[in-house]
Amino acid sequence: MISRTSIDRLTIAALALAATFPFLAVSPAQAGTTACAAQVQEIEAGAAAATDPKAAAKALRTARVAAKICAEGNGHEAAKKFSLARTQLSSNIQLADRR
Repeated sequence: MISRTSIDRLTIAALALAATFPFLAVSPAQAGTTACAAQVQEIEAGAAAATDPKAAAKALRTARVAAKICAEGNGHEAAKKFSLARTQLSSNIQLADRR
């Protein structure tokens, strides 16, 4: 026969395991991928409103590379690329013509 203490231990173990499932469903890798997708959408929206189509295309390429880097798990390097893409969108510097 199974004793009462072994049933209690099994119940506690099952409850502890069940309590960890929600945290496993939202792991840092999935959360990072979601954050990267949001940043790509933000840059795409900025590119749609950009006045310079070449700068917008360059920023979109950089954002897509950053999304691939993020999907591979390197969030730090992806953050650098996203920052670069935002800089590419906001650079409205016009150089003077040299004569």
